[in-house]
Amino acid sequence: MRAFTLNWRWGIGAYLGLAFAAVVALAIAANLLIEHEISVVRTTRIVRVPAPPLPASADVGARPTTVVSPAPQVAAVNAKPLLAALELFEGAVRNRLDIQNDGSDAELATAAQEFERETQVYASSGLPESRDSRAKLPAHFAAFRASGDELVRAADARRGVLKEFWQQFDALDARTKASLAGSWKIFGRVVARKTLVDLNSSLDEIRRELAGLPATGWYERDALGLVISSETTLAANLRANQAALTRSQGEAWVRQTRTDMAKLRELQDRLVRMDMQRRDGEARLAKASQSLMTLVTSAPMIAGGELLRADSTAQDRHRADPQTRKASAPPLPERLAPVESETTSTSEQKPNGFGFIFWLSTGVVAILLWISIRTVRRVVGPVRRIQEATLKIAGGETGVRVKRGGIRELDDLAAYFNQMAQQLADAKATARSYQEQLEAKVKLRTSELRHLAEHDPLTDLPNRRRLFAHLKAAVARAAASGAHVGVFFVDLDNFKNINDSLGHAFGDRVLSAIAARLLATTDTAGFAARLGGDEFTIVCDGIEGVNAVDSLGQDLVRAFQAPIKVDGRHLMISISVGASLYPDHGSDAAALLRAADAALFRAKALGRSQLVVFSPALLETASVKFTIEQGLRYALERNEFELVFQPEVDAATFKTHLVEALLRWRLPDGRLASPSEFLGIAEESGLILEISDWVLRIAIETAARWHHGAWPEARVAINLSSRQLLDARFVDRVMSLLNEHRLPARCIEIELTENVLQTGAATIEVLREFRSRGVAIALDDFGIGYSSLASLEQLPLSRVKLDRALIASVHTSSRSAAIARALVGLCHNIGLSVTAEGIECLEQLALLSDLPPIYLQGYLLARPAPAEEVLSLIGTVPDRIASLLLTSSGKPAGQKGPASSPARTVREIGY
Repeated sequence: MRAFTLNWRWGIGAYLGLAFAAVVALAIAANLLIEHEISVVRTTRIVRVPAPPLPASADVGARPTTVVSPAPQVAAVNAKPLLAALELFEGAVRNRLDIQNDGSDAELATAAQEFERETQVYASSGLPESRDSRAKLPAHFAAFRASGDELVRAADARRGVLKEFWQQFDALDARTKASLAGSWKIFGRVVARKTLVDLNSSLDEIRRELAGLPATGWYERDALGLVISSETTLAANLRANQAALTRSQGEAWVRQTRTDMAKLRELQDRLVRMDMQRRDGEARLAKASQSLMTLVTSAPMIAGGELLRADSTAQDRHRADPQTRKASAPPLPERLAPVESETTSTSEQKPNGFGFIFWLSTGVVAILLWISIRTVRRVVGPVRRIQEATLKIAGGETGVRVKRGGIRELDDLAAYFNQMAQQLADAKATARSYQEQLEAKVKLRTSELRHLAEHDPLTDLPNRRRLFAHLKAAVARAAASGAHVGVFFVDLDNFKNINDSLGHAFGDRVLSAIAARLLATTDTAGFAARLGGDEFTIVCDGIEGVNAVDSLGQDLVRAFQAPIKVDGRHLMISISVGASLYPDHGSDAAALLRAADAALFRAKALGRSQLVVFSPALLETASVKFTIEQGLRYALERNEFELVFQPEVDAATFKTHLVEALLRWRLPDGRLASPSEFLGIAEESGLILEISDWVLRIAIETAARWHHGAWPEARVAINLSSRQLLDARFVDRVMSLLNEHRLPARCIEIELTENVLQTGAATIEVLREFRSRGVAIALDDFGIGYSSLASLEQLPLSRVKLDRALIASVHTSSRSAAIARALVGLCHNIGLSVTAEGIECLEQLALLSDLPPIYLQGYLLARPAPAEEVLSLIGTVPDRIASLLLTSSGKPAGQKGPASSPARTVREIGY
């Protein structure tokens, strides 16, 4: 037989049904009284129920705050760092008690190291040997450190017990909720389901009360009063409904539930004991800290009269947090048994039944009125409480609960509402826990990001931002003390070859090895940083002068003369170093770095693996270079470039069929700058491509005007940059310009130097394509390169131009003359035309004119002229050459010594 609960409540349907039955009874009674004469018996029942006593109010207690004042201090030994380290360690321990993560562990380890270091420094300071505090200090230091370590271990143990407690509680709660869900699906087992609902509500109440405790703990009997009361209620419900639960859920379920509850109580008691031990441990830590402060501050602290006031800080740290204790209310007394009495009266009904019907109708109306009022009260009251609770939850009060009561439907709604509020409170507690963890992670990530913002991720050296901050601080210190600061700019020699041949990944490992070598070389003498790429900077504080800068720079250069081992490879990597000195070479960080960079540029120019200390002349050179580079950037826009043309004369006929296009730059002051003054800078800055394209376009336009005008056989030699040949679209660009101006390909000749061989096989294929399309190719400056003969074999040439350095001595040296003859013969034998450039005296002209077929070019024959003067110039060249040869006819061609007329020595470097 099922056990039915006595806590039965009427629903709204029952109330309305009762009212309807009363109305029906009234109608039936009226009919009976009219037809029959009856008697009415009235019974009155009086029930007395004593009012329950009011619950006792809760008392709130707080522990007093203890303030410990340290002993006064006198001045002698500086104890500020030790007190600061003590406070840092104590704060780290307390933070570790509340939060356990990588950040708090690192903070505690750092604080412990700092405390140990300051302890040793203070213990080794100049305290008098006779003082008692010197003998007591080691023991107090050890006690204080042991108290902190003991607290940390106790906190870790407590976290384990708390985790086990919540696992046990969650297991019990999950099993109860699973059984509750199963009971609702089984029809006819309403009693068992109601019991499970009560058990589930008790567990939810316990969870809510535990969640209301502080996040960091402090479990004690007073704080756990409500939790213990709820646990007692849960145990009582389990005992009272044991039989019903055994039938519905099984004996094993009941036994396991009782075992879980006993385990929870045991774990709860352990937590209470652990928190009591923690409180005692924190008291011992505070006492040890106060003892240390008393011993430390009892000794003099700062020589010179300034006293350290540490008492207020110590007092604030050792204040005990007040704790609120709540007294539990005494249990309510049992209700008194009702006392009732009955009185009965009988009256005879008159035949008309008027009086009895009146009183019967009045009674029915009273019943209906009572039912209506009670129904309204049991509906409106609960609804209003639910509304008020809803508004409070919307305002953020997740701990609000609705008092149960009213009709059955609204009472169930209140229970569901309280369950929803509990879930919201649990979710808020979980969110608060997640927020604490997130804040700890944000703190850790912030420190990591700060390190990344100031260090190079590859080498872990300080980056540019940290370098500037350090250099500015070093300059400020040197300015205040009158000292010097040395700055070294370090660049790896030919590092690009490593990246190109071995890959960038291997190059990164090489940079890491270079950084390690720099740190080992500078050690404590300097601050090393990486600016980017293969550039490093070293800052040395307190350096003595220029001699010390030179000595340290030489040490850096020598340090990299030994091989570096990377991935089992031994690499020889040299460095170039530029150095500057404060205040000799600059008054701020930017000026010092600029000076060191100028010195580094000079070191690179000297052949690498060099040290150059800055001098004002270097800065002037860098300034001139910068000025030229900036001027080049606007020269094309301002139309400042000009082309002049120098003839190449056939030594056999004295006629000119080919002119070389030479570039000039008309400076703002009107002076014409030769290519030697600016082409090197244009190459370095990358402007050479734009300039070369302009030269190509203007030269082809000029050749087209001559070809379609008064000089159809005109040919123009155009100097190219090797970078142009790396462009796959260059051939199409040249052919497009030729087609645009209707100029045959034979009318232009491309001149290039031997460094085209350094650009690879692809550029040689471009030259072969030019030759296949009828464009002539000349090799300029032949005779001074390291692979001149190889160039003749590899390049698809049509002409060779002997360099002016070889021609300069053909009239004074029989060896030079023999070499010139041999080269001309060699070129003729392989089908190449030859041009001798740089002819500046009669003796050179006389000797070279005897080596036909050859072409001659030089200032002696014709100076470069603008395009509009070229036609008139080439008309006068034959007569001029004939006149020059007649003048020199009386002098043997190979004679040494000065010429009969002064030789021209003006040199023009052609482009």
